Amino acid sequence: MTQTPTGTVPASTTPAPPSAAPPGPKAPARNASAKSAGPKGAGPKAAAASMGAPAKTSPTPAKRPAGAGLLAAELRVAVMRTSRRLRAEAASRDISPGQYSVLAGILNGPLTVGELAEREQIQAPSMTRIVNGLETAGYVTRGDNPQDRRQVLVHVTEAGTAVLQRARSRRTQWLAKRVAALTPEERATLHEAARILQEMSAT
Repeated sequence: MTQTPTGTVPASTTPAPPSAAPPGPKAPARNASAKSAGPKGAGPKAAAASMGAPAKTSPTPAKRPAGAGLLAAELRVAVMRTSRRLRAEAASRDISPGQYSVLAGILNGPLTVGELAEREQIQAPSMTRIVNGLETAGYVTRGDNPQDRRQVLVHVTEAGTAVLQRARSRRTQWLAKRVAALTPEERATLHEAARILQEMSAT
């Protein structure tokens, strides 16, 4: 009750409003990017996989057949390199690559020095020096041409035939070793290429 000059006024029965509760701890905000990061510890690729993103693959370019000019140049280089390597393998202390070619040229029959020079595409004096070396080693002999007494034929001897066969064996062994290292598919391709080259050289 409260005393006033006019009398006694009853106290208000309206309850006082409750005091506001102190604010609690604020929840940490979640990182939005964490929702799309995938499993814990997964990298970007794993995240992309978990989201169903397709993997990108670069297309393999198709091989285009080479033109006749380009293929001819490639074949010429390959054949020349292989021929030089085979000539080097056939060379030994017995005969040089030039002497090997001369012996191979007269294996099936005698030829004149001029015919041998034309066959090897060298000058006659150079061929004469090669024949002289072979004759000194006992690998060739000179004889008269029964059809023209003015010409001299170069014949291969038994020793010349033997040294030629040994040189050919070295060539074959070198080439067989390289062929043995190829795959079956590569051997089949090389076999077909050899057949085609033989047909081309025969025409």
